[in-house]
Amino acid sequence: MSALYQMRYQGVAGVGHGAIYIGKGMIAGVDVTGARYSGTYAAQGSNLSGAVTLTSAGGALVTGLPVPPGTKVPITFSLPANFWGGQFQTVTVGGKPVQVAFDKIADIP
Repeated sequence: MSALYQMRYQGVAGVGHGAIYIGKGMIAGVDVTGARYSGTYAAQGSNLSGAVTLTSAGGALVTGLPVPPGTKVPITFSLPANFWGGQFQTVTVGGKPVQVAFDKIADIP
């Protein structure tokens, strides 16, 4: 499961993409806007549940919220264990729903 993933996301105000590492209980990534992602997850039954902090590079989020550089936005999620098949899943970004899809790039031991 420890792997690098391409992520694609869409919200009411636009779309975006980035790369994210998910493995060994941690999450780290970056997107096309320069935002950084850092967080943790845990297995809960057949799902992965976690919390991530998005640190904004400035601009508007796909939720429509304008944020200055350095703003920290909470993301929470509960994903199926096989989340990386390219299907869109709902995550919560700053209290708003965003659709995110993950495609595995490579396993990382």
